[in-house]
Amino acid sequence: MVEILCPHCEEEIELDDDAYGEFTCPHCDGEFEWGEKPKARSKAKTVSNSKPMSGVKLGSHALHAAGGLMLFIGMFSGWLTVGGFLDASPFGMKASVFGFSASTGWFSLFGDDGDSVLAIFGIIFMLLAIVAIVSQITHLVFRYVHHMSDAGKLEVSMQMVYRSYQYRWHTSLIALVCSIAGVVIMEIGLIIAFGVELAFPRPSLFGIFLLIVLGGQFALMNQELEEE
Repeated sequence: MVEILCPHCEEEIELDDDAYGEFTCPHCDGEFEWGEKPKARSKAKTVSNSKPMSGVKLGSHALHAAGGLMLFIGMFSGWLTVGGFLDASPFGMKASVFGFSASTGWFSLFGDDGDSVLAIFGIIFMLLAIVAIVSQITHLVFRYVHHMSDAGKLEVSMQMVYRSYQYRWHTSLIALVCSIAGVVIMEIGLIIAFGVELAFPRPSLFGIFLLIVLGGQFALMNQELEEE
């Protein structure tokens, strides 16, 4: 409420804070005007900056998720196979014959009864696989930060925004290159150790799908960068 003086009798009158118009004094019945005409409120237009998700970005999201999951599973799965009975994974080999199986780690091959050359190739393969999964995880973090901060749903430092935008391409490429290099190096090691008389070492179905997914995510990410 606001107290004013009647312009006619100078008696005090109480009015609402937002009162406007013509009023009659309760003391002298004199008429007077008070207040300012309220301004017309314009309807706020809600403008959405978000764009519909394109097919490229949707496919890229799916392949990135699949790539991260497959690399994690791949740490304990065979990337290469020899004749279908010997599988090579980042941490060792597993042989399966007539329902019986035996496994060994790469470090266990060092010694009098082992194959030191195969162990060295296996350890290099293991290190490349570890670099690939670390790079993929870093890439997924950068990707999440970039898209969420770009949509205004995540507040991070400018340095983190720059890193997430700048190094997305590099981390995705590292994951792909290290995975391919790991398969090639391990294949060479298996050829040196076992030859090709029994069977030619080749990527397993899992290894093939893994490389396809990582290659697909890298290709789609490049298309995303072109659209940006």
